[in-house]
Amino acid sequence: MVDLLDNPAPDLSTEQLAGLARDQFGLDGTVRLLDSERDLNSLVETNQGLFTLKVANSAEAVGALDFESTALNHIAAMSPELPVPRVMPTLAGEPAGVIDFEGAHYQVRALTYLPGEPVSSGILPPEVGAAIGNLLARLQRSLRGFFHPAAGRRLLWDLRRGEELVGWVDFLPDPGTRDLVRQVLVDKAAATLPGLQALPSQVIHNDFHRDNLLVDPGDPARLCGILDFGDALHAPRVQDLAVTAAYAALEHPRPLEAVGAVVDGYCQRVELEEVELEALPDLISIRLAQSLTIAAYRAELHPENLEYILSDSPEIEAALHIWESLDPTRVTATLRRAASIPLPTHPTSHVVSRRRRHLWSGLGFSYREPLHLVESSGVWLVDAEGRRYLDAYNNVAQVGHANRRVVAAASHQAARLNTNTRYLTEAVVDLAETLSELLPDPLEVCLFVNSGSEANDLAWRIARAVTGGQGAVVTTHAYHGVTGEIYALSPEERPAAEAPDWVSTFGAPGSEGRDVAVALDQLQAAGHDPAGLWIDATFSSDGIFAPPPGFLDAAAKAVRDRGGLFIADEVQGGLGRVGPDYWGFAVDDLVPDIVTVGKPLGNGFPIGAVVTTREIADRFARIGYFFSTFGGNPVAAAAASAVLAITDELGLPALAQAVGTQLRQGLTDVMAGASGVEIRGRGAFVGVEFADARMAEDLVESLRTQGVLVGLTGPNDSVVKIRPPLVFDSENVEQLLAAVRVAASQAW
Repeated sequence: MVDLLDNPAPDLSTEQLAGLARDQFGLDGTVRLLDSERDLNSLVETNQGLFTLKVANSAEAVGALDFESTALNHIAAMSPELPVPRVMPTLAGEPAGVIDFEGAHYQVRALTYLPGEPVSSGILPPEVGAAIGNLLARLQRSLRGFFHPAAGRRLLWDLRRGEELVGWVDFLPDPGTRDLVRQVLVDKAAATLPGLQALPSQVIHNDFHRDNLLVDPGDPARLCGILDFGDALHAPRVQDLAVTAAYAALEHPRPLEAVGAVVDGYCQRVELEEVELEALPDLISIRLAQSLTIAAYRAELHPENLEYILSDSPEIEAALHIWESLDPTRVTATLRRAASIPLPTHPTSHVVSRRRRHLWSGLGFSYREPLHLVESSGVWLVDAEGRRYLDAYNNVAQVGHANRRVVAAASHQAARLNTNTRYLTEAVVDLAETLSELLPDPLEVCLFVNSGSEANDLAWRIARAVTGGQGAVVTTHAYHGVTGEIYALSPEERPAAEAPDWVSTFGAPGSEGRDVAVALDQLQAAGHDPAGLWIDATFSSDGIFAPPPGFLDAAAKAVRDRGGLFIADEVQGGLGRVGPDYWGFAVDDLVPDIVTVGKPLGNGFPIGAVVTTREIADRFARIGYFFSTFGGNPVAAAAASAVLAITDELGLPALAQAVGTQLRQGLTDVMAGASGVEIRGRGAFVGVEFADARMAEDLVESLRTQGVLVGLTGPNDSVVKIRPPLVFDSENVEQLLAAVRVAASQAW
């Protein structure tokens, strides 16, 4: 296909074309040239009627043209009412003739000319968009079961080859468009294209858009012609719909409405599978990016034909930018409605009943009424009824729910290789290098696991092995995980009666409780030297406190003086949450002995990490053993590397600082009339403590009814916990504050 793009179109005069029509097909008449990209097309007017004479590019394969002619004949036989050209045989009875001209061979065909006018440019009315989608469905139905050996040809206009165009992106003149097109052809292609092979496939038109459709001049909603089967191939049928939808969106002020009309018309005759509908938005993006890239490449090859080659590029470029800016949840909901596909759920009450029967009864819900979630995007979650919720609570989605770049990275790696760290793979090494570069020296050795709980569990093993101590010190209401021994280090979760004597507690800053030195004394009085002291520097489960300068330094010195290690649990506060620093412990000039990282690192993909010094790691290697089958697997590593790259590129630590400052100030203003309320926190980690725990719960529930999600924390669940994805921006803060104002007006 590259030869077709590189090879010039045939160059024959109208007189030569008239001779070809007469000698090959017995058509005697006048000839007028028509627009064409890679072939030479002309209109032949004869006493027998109008015909299109097509001289194919000399690089075109013979089988490809036979495929096109055979497909047209099949359509005519199966659905004679469809307005497609009819193949005129040569005088020798063949579907095409062959001529020699200036040392090259050319295939020549003649087709009946279809009357009508091209679909006009500009905004497509909904009824025309629906008619186009409906006609596409009829055409696809006529081609079911048809095949030809050339239908499997390689064609650059095949959406499945979108990634192969990345090398041509630099031909695009606008830097912003180049970046967007590259992102689409790399990330969206990697996320979407591997799954296409499992979708319903058949021979498709592959270029079904307004330039190849005719309408009745007397009835603009009646389509009367389907042209140009030159890009037909065997492919997933949803590609056809994506092409049609992409071009329907051109110049439309509401492109989603235009696409919805096409999908509505199509689905009146063809029932889309849910997986096809899920792939459609990305395929539309890929087609628009593909069109821009190929046009830019051809413009470099054929500067003499720039006007024709780039005629649609400004509209396509604008459409791509607009389409990519749409809220994915809104796109999905609109397309589902158009396709008459309901949200894939059972009624909430039914799901609750099934959950109670088969899941552990101790597993509670976040809110009084269960929230039945089905979709997500960015800072938004969507429930089974299609209602959107602003997520101001789930820090797992570090760079936003369903982040397409993270999904693409994991999908691309999963399609290539997923194995364990006993094999040499680059993905985990890349991640380890990046993660260690974000930490102060000498923290440089990474051990990967599947969660924050496992990271803390491994840190506990390392601390005991290298110190010889068997005791741990944590804050009074700490949470560090759910594994067997780490559960003992999580007083928030375990009953006080189950507290072992090898765990001692101290008070978080700003809360009641003894200091670290007293906790260490108690530990040693019970016969246990300290292996380590754990601190989550956001003190999240203790009620969210900002440590005063020197607090962490003093704690680290106290445990080190007793022979133990200082372990910074950065599962909740790390990776920019407490911006502008990447790490919660950075409030002091402090280097922990071990840092643990968890859930935000994978943006929802299970991964955790322990990072320590070379000295500690080597000592553990001499006396201990560790291996995790899934820890550090290439797919998890690819997802995590994407998270770190996005965090850096978007400047999320700085955004967290700005968002947190705006949020705390806004909450202070809103709560000015309330008594017994304290607002505290760092970065995008904010706590609002109420003297009355019921007021905290009421605020959480009020916000939930308004479509905003926050949570509760603290020893008495009296602190409203606000900990959104780090892509939460200033506008989202104002949305949150507006909901708080409503709740406040009702409560005090």
